Amino acid sequence: MADNLNYNDKTIKPRGIVQEIDNFIESKKSKRKTFERKWYDNNMFDDGYHFRYVSRSTGKILDQSETANMGMPERAIPKASRQLRGVANLLVQPDYRPVAYPDEIVADREKAIQDAKAVGIWLTDEWEDKLKLKNKLVQMLLLAGKNSISYLKILPDNDKQRINVWVRDAFDLYIEGSLTELEDNPCIVEAVPRSIADIKADPNFDKEKTKNITPDNKYASSEIKEAYLNARHGKGTESDYEATLIQKESWKKIIVTEENASEILEMGKDIQQKGVGDIVMRHTITAGGIELLDEFLDMQEYPYVDLRFEPGPLYQTSLIERFIPANKSLDIAMSRVERYANTMVSGTWLVREGENFKITNIPGGQKITYKNTPPVQGQMAGIPGFMFNFMELLNSQIEEQGASTTALNQLPEGVKSGKAIEMVKATEYANLKIPGNMLKETVRRIAEKMVMYAADFVIPITVSRKKPNGDIETYKMVGERREETGVPTPDDVVVIKKGTKVDIEVESGLGFTQQGKKETMQQIVDYMGVLAQQGLITQDAVKVVTEKFLETFQFGATQEFTDAMEFGTQSSPLNEQQLDQMKVAILETLQDAGLVGQEADQKMVDSTKVGMAETLNDLQ
Repeated sequence: MADNLNYNDKTIKPRGIVQEIDNFIESKKSKRKTFERKWYDNNMFDDGYHFRYVSRSTGKILDQSETANMGMPERAIPKASRQLRGVANLLVQPDYRPVAYPDEIVADREKAIQDAKAVGIWLTDEWEDKLKLKNKLVQMLLLAGKNSISYLKILPDNDKQRINVWVRDAFDLYIEGSLTELEDNPCIVEAVPRSIADIKADPNFDKEKTKNITPDNKYASSEIKEAYLNARHGKGTESDYEATLIQKESWKKIIVTEENASEILEMGKDIQQKGVGDIVMRHTITAGGIELLDEFLDMQEYPYVDLRFEPGPLYQTSLIERFIPANKSLDIAMSRVERYANTMVSGTWLVREGENFKITNIPGGQKITYKNTPPVQGQMAGIPGFMFNFMELLNSQIEEQGASTTALNQLPEGVKSGKAIEMVKATEYANLKIPGNMLKETVRRIAEKMVMYAADFVIPITVSRKKPNGDIETYKMVGERREETGVPTPDDVVVIKKGTKVDIEVESGLGFTQQGKKETMQQIVDYMGVLAQQGLITQDAVKVVTEKFLETFQFGATQEFTDAMEFGTQSSPLNEQQLDQMKVAILETLQDAGLVGQEADQKMVDSTKVGMAETLNDLQ
């Protein structure tokens, strides 16, 4: 392969970039061929086709369950598929919240803290409301569980001042799978289908070049993924509105040298002066053998974040692969038991050869007719006990690989209370510490890239959130690129900086079950009540706890209740008797304090005399 995709390019001018990208894809495709076959098998296994696979010798797709042989397995038990989703459920159960840290070197510490708080609010708003990243993380977890790795593509739309994200599977990206970090790749190529209409309407492409593209209507660039999607979705004639073409998008890190610095600045997009040794990104898009875009971007990192269950090589043994051998044995054992039930339980009859034997079903039972020798009902053989012991052993082996105790509702005997269930779930979550750390790291890198891209926003954006007391907190934000262009930034606008440190807080919540949440919340309310009696907390704190308490118990009108606590009046007015009793109590209290009665009147007269005497004395 030519050195046009080499990390240390000395020259920049295109030398058959389309062919070089195709060569790169073919090189990586040949290296990952064995992994692609496994990914196909794993995807089909997760779909319920446990005995469909790609033959290593012929490359053809075989399905043993379709063979017309009673000795072959037919039934597929979807236990491994449920295990995979049980692990994903436990991993996404906590709330992963990105938190920005203030700049340590600024003089105004309070403003830095307030700015970091605003960035955190923006990240949370983008994370939960606009990008729906929690759902995308679930999709990434399922893909990583089947194919060992999945990706999230993150790119900014500076014109619309927003972040866009897409989930990509292991088939979509061509990388060096033996590396341990995605950023160590000198080049990454993404090949996914895109509609012809979108390609021709893209303003970044030359209109004259897009006129020459023709659709191929493929599901994927990988032949094995194409075969999988054809098997799942079929292949038909596409209309003009649905016509697609595989778009190949190349991202390549280039080290700036004395030879290529001038050409990089000439072809670059918003690239400032770079020194020798700096890194820029060459971004190339081709489709149908035609170069549509070739530019240089001021980027040092790829716009992708990977997710894996374990550290190590990018391509590794997936989670579901560990379930497949035992699950297939379980399939075979249970299929044989079912086949026995379908044949032996219906009974057998021993009939002499040549005998005219006939069975007729009547309301009173069965009528059997014969001429000479009566038939004899055969004795049914029971299923050997070791078959059930074998299936129990296989179940235990499958459970060792996943989180089946709670994911499959297989609680230990005697575990009934919510607190005991919480402990079991917490133990299972602790057993997923490694994938939990990998997911947290993925979330952190996603948040860092979002901040890095938002630093290029030059038009102020507004973000707001509702405070616990009901007030709306609003911030205006803009990227630091605005200051670099010389446009002044108002003092009340928060500046998003690329170097902002981001961390992830994992909020496990009140519990894993609804009953556990209620018990935990009840303990918090009791504890806060003690603090309120001691005067250690304010009414606002009590209001927040009460609101969360009502939400946990699904009280309903939570906001109306808390508003009534702060602003409302007593709903039942006092009657006349209660008012008279209150008046008497107040008078007795004032009398005991010496503020009413004869003694109080005399004190008032004496004090008046003293005051008048002092006034006359002052006038002399």
